Amino acid sequence: MSSNPDFDRWYAAKSARFLVEPTHQLETFGNTLVNYHLISELPDHPGKVRVREGRLEAHQPVVITPRFAPVEMEGFGDEAREYLDFLRESEKHLRILRYGYHLKSDNFSEQIVTDRLSVVSERVKSAVIASNDRFAAVVQCVDDPWDVALVELWLREVNRSARGNIDDLQKNGKLF
Repeated sequence: MSSNPDFDRWYAAKSARFLVEPTHQLETFGNTLVNYHLISELPDHPGKVRVREGRLEAHQPVVITPRFAPVEMEGFGDEAREYLDFLRESEKHLRILRYGYHLKSDNFSEQIVTDRLSVVSERVKSAVIASNDRFAAVVQCVDDPWDVALVELWLREVNRSARGNIDDLQKNGKLF
C-alpha cells in the first residue's frame, strides 16, 4: 500500500481482473447471493496466494419515484422555470432503480496457498466453472484493500443486470 489511500482504492478497483462472472443477472423480485472467490498474491511473499471466499447479497432493486416539491426560484429565467415545470409534470414517468448489497460473513473463509498466482487462479476458476453456480464470481485482485474488488463486482453486476431488471419490472406492471 502507498501513503495515499485514495490512490490505493483507485488502483485496487482498476486492477481487479474478473476471471469468472455470474452467468445470470441479479434477481428482479428477490435478493441474489453471489458467491465470490477473491485471489490475491501476498505482497512481499512470492509464491504465497490468499484465497478469500464468501457471499455478497445483492438486494432486490427498489423503484424510486422522484417528487419535485415546490421550488422558490430567484434569479432564474423563463427557460429554467419551464424546465422545472416540465420535470414536475413528468415526474410520474421518471423511475430510478436503487440496488443495495450486504457482505455476508457467515460463509466467509480465507486460506493461504503456496503456489504461483496463475496456477491458483486457474485451479479456482476451473472449480467454479465446474460447479455450474450461475451466481459465482472469481476475481483476481490486490491483497489490500481487497474489499474494493467486492464493490467493483457489485457495481459490474448492477450495471449488467439493470436493463433486464427494468424489462422484468415493466412486464409485471411494477415500473409504472
